[in-house]
Amino acid sequence: AHLYAGLLTHDPGMYPRRTILDYARRHGIPILALDVNASEPEYVVEAVDDAWGIRLAFQDVRGISDAEIRSIMAARADRPFRDVGDFMRRTTVSRPVTEALAHSGAFDALQQTRRRHLYVAMTAAPEREGDQLTLTSGADPADGHRFKDYSDAEVVRAELEVLGLDAPRHIVSFFEPLLCDLGVTRSKDLRATRGGTKVIVAGVKVASQTPAIRSGQRIIFLTLDDATGPVEVTVFESVQPKVAKIVFHGSALAVAGELRRTGVGGVSVVAEEVWDLSALHRARGQGRLREAVRGELLGTQIATPAGPGPRSLWHASPGSAG
Repeated sequence: AHLYAGLLTHDPGMYPRRTILDYARRHGIPILALDVNASEPEYVVEAVDDAWGIRLAFQDVRGISDAEIRSIMAARADRPFRDVGDFMRRTTVSRPVTEALAHSGAFDALQQTRRRHLYVAMTAAPEREGDQLTLTSGADPADGHRFKDYSDAEVVRAELEVLGLDAPRHIVSFFEPLLCDLGVTRSKDLRATRGGTKVIVAGVKVASQTPAIRSGQRIIFLTLDDATGPVEVTVFESVQPKVAKIVFHGSALAVAGELRRTGVGGVSVVAEEVWDLSALHRARGQGRLREAVRGELLGTQIATPAGPGPRSLWHASPGSAG
């Protein structure tokens, strides 16, 4: 836990923080939410029951300044924050950052729902009084309102928006039924798959590079994270006209292509088609998944379900390597 916390705190270089976070999660290390009364400027290790967990840090809150973090720490040293209004009164944190903190769950350990915390952060009418911020009245601006709490999907989306991390659960977990229907091969199974096999992989895009190549070709190298490990993808110029927009603008992708060996134990998928995973998810919900993937791909055909229960949309056609 201390190793991962150190990697998360400092610039991880080629390994984005969400990738390091996922490695920690896969090793059974609890990831503790951002908390105005518990988080520190950097990632820290905390005791959780009989294990050690990693507490998310203020440093990754988008838009927060060092001065605002110092303001939080100084006010909290006096006494813990009771609610959003108390936080606004005793710190110099701007309203947009307070809203971001509420949206990402930093007040969740206090009473009331996250949506209520966000409402107070957005609507409380503060007035300057010296160097502090006070509310115009002692009344809670959310009184009389009922707020439904965030869904699991909204919690993950909020953390991605504010922190760039999906701490409570990997975002790919929301696409599991779709991945099953597509017959996706997961990262943990790729090394045992024969080279030359046609596969479909999917995951969150964690890195993309277009390094200079001696031949002058423009080659895109992608790294996806599918919650079981990284997936390396190569996109050659021949397919870029039809996929480049999705590759560069999509955050979660499905890629169909050929598995190639890249050295001892290394594998990469040479892309032949790329889809936006969220778009496929919507199409599946509307019963248009066949249409969204054009019905036929890479020598495979969409299978017609024989009855209820789990199914795969793909089966190998004669002559297919997959």
